[in-house]
Amino acid sequence: MRCQVNWTPIEVMAQRMKPLPRRHRIAHLRALIGREPPDSTRSRELAAWLRDEMTALAGEGGRLP
Repeated sequence: MRCQVNWTPIEVMAQRMKPLPRRHRIAHLRALIGREPPDSTRSRELAAWLRDEMTALAGEGGRLP
């Protein structure tokens, strides 16, 4: 029998975007945030993920887009 994992939609998206380069993930997150209502929970979760990605990019010495 297969083990089921109850991931949130954000966690599923994170797993699917993991193979992308960080700069592409940042671009996708910005686009997704723009499509969400400003005060939604999903928008806040995406914004937090975007902050984490941008912080990690800066820590790697990358140029912020």
